[in-house]
Amino acid sequence: MGDKAQKQYPAIRGLTWHRHQYYSFFTPMDWHRFAWPDERLGEIYGPDADDPLTVFAVSVEDMGTRVSADDLGALAEGFFGTIEQLPGAQIELRDQKVVGFQLELEAKYTFVDQNVTRKCWVRVFYHMTRQVTMTAQGATVDKYDYWLPMFFQAMMTAKVHSSKPTISSLG
Repeated sequence: MGDKAQKQYPAIRGLTWHRHQYYSFFTPMDWHRFAWPDERLGEIYGPDADDPLTVFAVSVEDMGTRVSADDLGALAEGFFGTIEQLPGAQIELRDQKVVGFQLELEAKYTFVDQNVTRKCWVRVFYHMTRQVTMTAQGATVDKYDYWLPMFFQAMMTAKVHSSKPTISSLG
């Protein structure tokens, strides 16, 4: 019987809760914070200060108009259509749903950037007049796969809200 290499995953050393007026999520406490290159509202975190392409990023945009369930089809068409326009795009997962008064779009996909195949997981939430976009991206497919447990933690603990939450409001 041959030796199979066991897949390696990063060790979780602890999590930090990031709270903002419009969103919250958990990330590894030892990740680095990067500034957005523009003036956009949000934050970027990554495991390596020298790798700005392997990140979990959040951005918030006020669209100036409320969205409703009736808008989901048009929003999904634009979202998935934009991804399909990326060089070498291959969409692995597409999802769209309405949860209460919130709309959500989700995609997992690969694309080619600077001759490198990258992998992304994007969740876009529409809440009131805001679009909150959460992106987990690996500089390469291998880096994405390696960091997926940490990306999963951030993505699946993400909440979108109207006011800054407290510990007691999470229950």
